Amino acid sequence: MNYDNQKLIDMLAAEYVLGTLKGSARKRFQRLMLSSNRVREATWMWEQHLNNLASSIKSVPPDSHVWEAISQRIDPQQAVVPNNVIQPKTSIWQAWSLIATAASIVLALIIWQPQTPVGQNTQQIALFKDASEKPLWFIDINEQGLSIKASDKLTARTDKDYELWMILKGQDAPISLGLLPKDGVKSLLKDSRFNAQDIALLAISLEPIGGSPTGSPTEVLYTTELISL
Repeated sequence: MNYDNQKLIDMLAAEYVLGTLKGSARKRFQRLMLSSNRVREATWMWEQHLNNLASSIKSVPPDSHVWEAISQRIDPQQAVVPNNVIQPKTSIWQAWSLIATAASIVLALIIWQPQTPVGQNTQQIALFKDASEKPLWFIDINEQGLSIKASDKLTARTDKDYELWMILKGQDAPISLGLLPKDGVKSLLKDSRFNAQDIALLAISLEPIGGSPTGSPTEVLYTTELISL
C-alpha cells in the first residue's frame, strides 16, 4: 500500500478517528503514526474537524417507542409494549436501508464529541497484548507516575530492552516514558506532558540495552490506546 499517497492517508485517518478502521489495519496505522509526520498531522486534522462537527449537532430525545424497543431487547419478559404503539410501515424500513450509512456516520460523530476533562479520581490504564491477544504489560497511571507490571506470559529478550513511548495529538515526535520491566513491577515518573486528553497513542519499541540511542523508537513492537475508567 502506498502510504505516500495523501488521499489514502486522509482516508485512513478519517476511518481511524471514526473508529471504523479495525483489527490489523488499525494496528498498522497506529505504527505508521509513530514514524510519519504526515500521518500524525492528518489524524489530528480529522480529530479537530469531526470534533467541531459533532459539537454542532444538537441532541434529539428519542421517541417513547424507541425506549420501549430497547427495554424489550434488554428484558423481553418485563418490557410491556402498549397496544396503542403504532407499528412502523414497511416503507419506513425500506427508507431506513437508504439512510443507514448516513445515520451510522452521524452516530459516530455524536460519540466523538469532546469528552469531559478527566478528573483527579479517574483511573487510567493501558494493556499491551501481542498478536495472539496474550497480555504482556499492564500499566496503571496515578497522580505520581506509572506503575507497570510485566505479565508472567512475557518472554523477554535478554539482549534487548523494551521502551515505552507516547504520541501526543498534533505532536511531531514520540516521547519516551522510560524502559519497561522484563518481569515484576516497575514505577516510572510521569512526564510533565502526560495528559490523558492529549495522548493519541502509547507504544513499545525494541531497543539496545539502555534504551533508544537516537531519541526515537528503533523498532515498534506494540501499540495501544490509553483507557480512562
